[in-house]
Amino acid sequence: MSILRNLGGAFVPVRERRETTGTLAALNAEVVAPLNGDSMALVSVVLSSFAGTLEFTGAADSAGTNYFPVLAFPYAPGCVGSAIPVSAQPIITDALATAATLRTYAIPCGQLRNLRVRASVYSSGTCAVTITSDTAETLNMAMWLRPTTAMVTQVSVAGSGATATLPAVPGLRHIVDFIRVTRSAAALLTAGATPTTVTTTNLPGTPSLTFGQDAAPQGTDKEVVLDFGASGLAVSAINTATTVVCPATTNVIWRVNVGYRLGL
Repeated sequence: MSILRNLGGAFVPVRERRETTGTLAALNAEVVAPLNGDSMALVSVVLSSFAGTLEFTGAADSAGTNYFPVLAFPYAPGCVGSAIPVSAQPIITDALATAATLRTYAIPCGQLRNLRVRASVYSSGTCAVTITSDTAETLNMAMWLRPTTAMVTQVSVAGSGATATLPAVPGLRHIVDFIRVTRSAAALLTAGATPTTVTTTNLPGTPSLTFGQDAAPQGTDKEVVLDFGASGLAVSAINTATTVVCPATTNVIWRVNVGYRLGL
């Protein structure tokens, strides 16, 4: 940190960029960057036949004894090798194969005292880790835009039910942007008094979508949508599957589309 004077002659601290480097070549090897007023960090990982899992954690205490997961956003243009990640899809761990040679991650770290990159799983090779932290704007603007980054689609056969399942992700929860369910009449549908209801699990309030039991000629589609807006709906439980369940209904084909993101 440098000291300058403002126009009034008072001393003003000036934040400087900090850089911490190290090599991971064993299980639980780690690189820890001390933070002091930094709001963003950029992590560059250069891999040499590295096969293992990187874990991203932060600590709010200066001693760095209580670490917890932090969101890392891969910066796709700064990633080389196998399985280039989506820039707006956050992760808390990254399983890397030997085909990956370069990874770059943007990490919000405001008010943390330490940021740690650790080899939580290790098989072979080495990787050089550089953590750069300061108060500058993030390189990865996609982490603020947060578009829908994942989709699950499920289609039934006539007369059968359909369940769309958003798979559980360790340490993260689903943020659902929309649920779109279409009921297609494979044959003539006759009217009835009991409504046909599509149910959900792991959503706050357990919302459902109601189609009624109206008469419809063959080939007719009816669509019901739950749209949770730009911010999405955070599901109730972390590391838990979220489902949309369509009941088996005579002469009906179900089509389910669920768009979602991942978060804490």
